[in-house]
Amino acid sequence: MTVLSGWWRGRRGRRARVHAVLVTAVLALALAACGGPSFTYVTNSADRTYLKVPNDWRQIDPKEIEEQVGVEPAEDSSHGLWLEAYDADATPSVTHVFDSPVGTPAPALLVAVQAVPEESRGQLGLDSLRDFFHPVSSAARQQLMAMGGQSPYTGFTEVSDEVLTPGHGIRGVHTVYSYRINGGDAQVFDLTGYLNDDASKVSIALARCSLECFEKRRQEIESVVSSFTVREAA
Repeated sequence: MTVLSGWWRGRRGRRARVHAVLVTAVLALALAACGGPSFTYVTNSADRTYLKVPNDWRQIDPKEIEEQVGVEPAEDSSHGLWLEAYDADATPSVTHVFDSPVGTPAPALLVAVQAVPEESRGQLGLDSLRDFFHPVSSAARQQLMAMGGQSPYTGFTEVSDEVLTPGHGIRGVHTVYSYRINGGDAQVFDLTGYLNDDASKVSIALARCSLECFEKRRQEIESVVSSFTVREAA
């Protein structure tokens, strides 16, 4: 090998290394600009249920949920109640997810799938989804009024209500409403519920936060709730 050819090979090697460094730097900048995924995908494959939540909505410890509801969340509805909860607050707490007189300052979310016993299926309809957590339907609110001052729920306001017809053996509702709980501040609830055709399974997603929080972060909440997808097995 001549001195000239050795010099050329050495120069070519240095150029290749510089090129590799530049490519790596460009890729790193591109990835930094794009960032990672902005959502966490919540998946229950067995029940064909899917949802996405922002990365800063952190999951509540299932043990805390178990202590709150008295039931251990199952892997899927064939083993019991599948239940997960997420909180956008800087200090996540299971109390933000369930009824509290104080409205949560950041959105909180509860998603659940539950099998329905055969003897109860004939009693379920779209109003059952609306009333899954709170008395929302006209009939349920009339019963509430009949209780007089004994109910913890007051100041009901319906924001919106629509029937969902995605097909493929699924029907549902999307309803947004507000309540005061035990005389506390007004809280807004954004609920989407699905029922399969034989009423053997209920799937629910409920987001909640204070009225002020809802007004500020409505678009974010709607993005999460609208991502809630349920499919019936073919």
